[in-house]
Formats: sequence, structure tokens, C-alpha cells
Amino acid sequence: MTTDSRIDPEPPPATPKKPGGGLWRNPDFMRFWIGETVSLFGVQVTALALPLTAVYVLQAGPEELGGLRFAQFIPFLFLGLLFGALVDRRRKRPLMIFANLARAVLIGLVPLLAFTDLLSMPLLFGIALVIGVFTVLFDVCWMSYVPVLVDKNHLMDANGKVSSSYSAAELAGPGAAGLLVQVLSAPFALVADALSYVVSVFMLAGIKREEPLPAPSDQKRNIGSEIVEGLSFVLRHKYLRMIAALGASYNFCHMFIEALFILFAIQVLGFGPGLIGLVLALSAIGGLLGAMFAASLTKRLPFGFVYLMAVIIGFCSPIVVALATGPTALAATMVVAGFMLERFGLAVANITAISLRQAVTPQRLMGRMTAGMRTLMYGLGTIGALVGGILGGLLGLRTALVIAAVAMAAAAIPLFFSTIPRLRTLPDAVD
Repeated sequence: MTTDSRIDPEPPPATPKKPGGGLWRNPDFMRFWIGETVSLFGVQVTALALPLTAVYVLQAGPEELGGLRFAQFIPFLFLGLLFGALVDRRRKRPLMIFANLARAVLIGLVPLLAFTDLLSMPLLFGIALVIGVFTVLFDVCWMSYVPVLVDKNHLMDANGKVSSSYSAAELAGPGAAGLLVQVLSAPFALVADALSYVVSVFMLAGIKREEPLPAPSDQKRNIGSEIVEGLSFVLRHKYLRMIAALGASYNFCHMFIEALFILFAIQVLGFGPGLIGLVLALSAIGGLLGAMFAASLTKRLPFGFVYLMAVIIGFCSPIVVALATGPTALAATMVVAGFMLERFGLAVANITAISLRQAVTPQRLMGRMTAGMRTLMYGLGTIGALVGGILGGLLGLRTALVIAAVAMAAAAIPLFFSTIPRLRTLPDAVD
């Protein structure tokens, strides 16, 4: 955490004004992007290896897997707003470095505990919970930090590049994770994620651009009032309110499905770790394509129309996954098709939604806006993981997945009555 009290009233331009270069000529954004890309690849290893550690090492059932997912995301519900208010008072980059160092250590504890036969479900829940705390801190920071590195005209491009990295990690990560799990075992595959956070720390430390310290308030700072101001801004803003409602509904259903999918793939569809990794990797092609074309789509078509179509595609596609059946090849094809379409729609929707959020929010509220959005979206999503585990145990894995997929499709309906689909371009911020 920085102790530098200087305020930079005229920070240098966020995106260097060099013809033809765009973000490729912005070395600080490139450092951030490279570090985030490496860590996202590591996250994909953990996304597969952590639940497989619970299943193969600790013989976890659907309730335990739902609880593990719940533990990872419950910090968004309780800490997001607090972190948002604190982040708006400080420079973001030192907090991001601290968060990634902490996550590297925590992830590295899992193989160490497994090697010494000390790993247990309560310990795994605890580690997942604390990792979630630092994930909240990092997420609130990075979405607020990107507008420091780039100007409004480059927000779609910047968010598209980060989303492309996420999709590329989804494409290559699960396959590599499945191979690492089979070769090293699930717990020891997690070492790759720990190392990826270390790389990210070095990239963030190399950023040269001086981040301006937020200006001191004329009034006495009150953390409660600042939290209320940020959350109030989200709930009163017609665009942010709708994005939050859609995100919360989607995350509830998505985490419901995600909490059960690996067990569904193993027990119902008969997939092994390698095939699960391959299926998830192929599915990520949709996300990569969506990230690649999101910016160009909004240049050729009205911004709001692109967002509407992306939400419809992303929210309706998981029905195909829930209905997957038949021989292994057919079931795998259905899962890939469903997830591929979902990820395509989700990538385009995420890039447009994040860019819209950043465009309409004053910089002084950026951290609190981000935290408010994450709290609303992931708070309900966290409950979805818990509900998914419970219903998967009570009703059966397939029945529970069908319920979640139909609910996700229905959640897209309110967008038709919003003003967002009528937007032609990104609007400006109004304080």
C-alpha cells in the first residue's frame, strides 16, 4: 500500500497518442495485459484441479462441491462494497500486487497439505474462502485500473484484449490442466497457478505510469457513507441497474451449473479428467471468437443491439449442455456446442457491459461502482452454487442442471424492456 501523498492533477495521457499504434504502443497496458494473461491461464488449472482434488483425494459429493464453490465466491457478497470504498481512496496497483502474492501462497498450500496428508475438506473450504477474499480485492482494482491506463476510445479494445486472454486461457488451460492432473495428480497441478500469480506480480511491478492518488475529500471521510454512495449510484443508474440484474441472474444459474458439471460429466456422462479438460478447452473457442469480434461488431452495428443478441445467445445455450446424452462422442459434442455458444455470447456481453460501466462512471466512483456491481452479481451467484449442490443431491444431477438452464434462459427477458438495446454508441459519464 503506497504512502506517497502526491496528487497528480495532470496525469500523462492514458493511451499514448502515436498514430497506428493503439494499445500495442502503450507499454504499461501491455505489461498489465501480459501479467493478467499468464495468471488467467493459471486460474484455469485451478478451476479444474481444485474440484478434482476434492473428488479424488477427499471423495467429495455434490454438496461438498457446491460448498467449495460457495466458499470461493461468498467474499463478493460481504467484502466487495467495503473493498470498493477502500480502493477509491488508494492507488490500485500496489493492492493488485499484494492480492496476487497472497493468492500464490494460498494456492501453493494445497499441494503441500496433500503431500503431508493434512488436507481435509474444512481446510480446502478455508483456503478457497481466503483466496476468494483476495480475488475480490484484485477484481475491484483491475476494472478500476484499466481506465487509468487507457482512454475512453480504447476501452472496448482494452477490455476485448483482457477477454481474449480469458478465452484463450479457457481454450488451452483445461486441456493442460487435465494433462497435469493425470501426470502430477490434482493437488500438484495447482503449482502452475501459484507460479502464474508470481509472473503477474513481476509484470505489475514493471508498470512505469504514475497512478494519480485520489484527491482528498473536502468532508470527513465516512466508510459507510462512501459505500452507500457507490451502491446507490449503481442502483439508480438505469444502465448499471439492468446490467447488475442480468449479471446476478446469470451468475446464479451459471454457478449452479458449474458446481455440478464436473460431477455430472464423471458420473452421468462417463467422462474422465482428460476428456473433461478437452471438452472445456474446445468450448472456449466460442469465448475467444466473441472476444476477438466484440469491438468490430460494435463498430458495424448499434452498441445496444450487439449487447442484446449476445445476452440471448449466452443465456439460452446451456440448455444443450443439460440435455447432453447418448454415446460419449455425442454427449461430448453436445456439451462443446452448448458451452461454445454460451461463451461466445458471454464474451461479447461482458466486453460491452464492462465498457458501458466504465464509460458512464466518474473515476472517483470507479472502485465503488465495480464493487457494487460485483457484490450484486456474485452475491446471488454464490447462493446459486450452494443451491446447485443441494438440489443436485436431492433431485439428481441432470434434473438440477435442466432447471438451472431453463431459469438462465428466462433471465434474459427483462433486457427487452430496457433502454440499453436502443443505445447506438457508448454514452458519457455524468457525475
